[in-house]
Amino acid sequence: MTAERTVELRHLRAFVAVAEERNFTRAAQRLQITQPALSRTIAALERLIGAGLVWRNRRTVQLTQAGSRFLPYAHRVLAVVEEAVGVPGGEVPALRVGFTWGSTAEYTAPIVRAFEQVHPGVVVDIRRYDDTVAGLADGRTHVGFLPGDPEDPRLGTLVLAEEPRVVALPADHPLAVRDEVLLRDLETEAVVINVVSGTTTLDLWQHGRRPETVVRVRNVDEWMEAIAAGRGVGLTPASTGRLYSHPAIRYRLVADAPLVPITLAWPRTAPHPLVADFVAVAGRTRPQERE
Repeated sequence: MTAERTVELRHLRAFVAVAEERNFTRAAQRLQITQPALSRTIAALERLIGAGLVWRNRRTVQLTQAGSRFLPYAHRVLAVVEEAVGVPGGEVPALRVGFTWGSTAEYTAPIVRAFEQVHPGVVVDIRRYDDTVAGLADGRTHVGFLPGDPEDPRLGTLVLAEEPRVVALPADHPLAVRDEVLLRDLETEAVVINVVSGTTTLDLWQHGRRPETVVRVRNVDEWMEAIAAGRGVGLTPASTGRLYSHPAIRYRLVADAPLVPITLAWPRTAPHPLVADFVAVAGRTRPQERE
């Protein structure tokens, strides 16, 4: 790539702002530039990349398939540059800890607190991302608390605990009067599944005995409201029931469902310099927190 065809950080920052805001006006305000300047920057990036990255009309802004594929790399480059700036002066970059949703909250806070006691001068930035690996895939986070096993060879993992599953039922559901249920009791139910960061799939049931109706949602709030509205039932780690209450939902143990691992994960390649210390603290903290 010649000097005339070099992708610059300003191009990537502009693209990420548009991708996150899904609005050119808000993205321009965030970057403190004019909207025409932002449009020119995005157009220049598309020429450099050789593909359209953004599609827009008067009402909406969407990423093209090429834009969706390019976004994780843009995030990763910007994250690395941000960290690298302070390194020559001996500064330890902030440790970004990700989580997907509240089922990991009982584990996140105690481990972060224990780590901060050992490393009082390190900034720990806790961020929520509604994706399966809590921002690890594109470098937005350095370590993540995940419900379930990511089964990704690029990630190192430590199982913090294994939790039973519960079913979230509308309060007036006939099964709500029972203390526990079985998977076969739910075969005829519509099942609400968080397709972005949930732990439930139809593989929990045997072939030929799986629920026929799936209600797909994208985050835990939509999941709860769909269940409260009577559109279906949902399976989740038991900690969800402890952390998320709703007047129209009742949680009941699913006695024969497989346990859900609560997992700490981090990238195996070029991890943050303090990831190993964080994992060690998690390993020491894990038994006390769950006894």
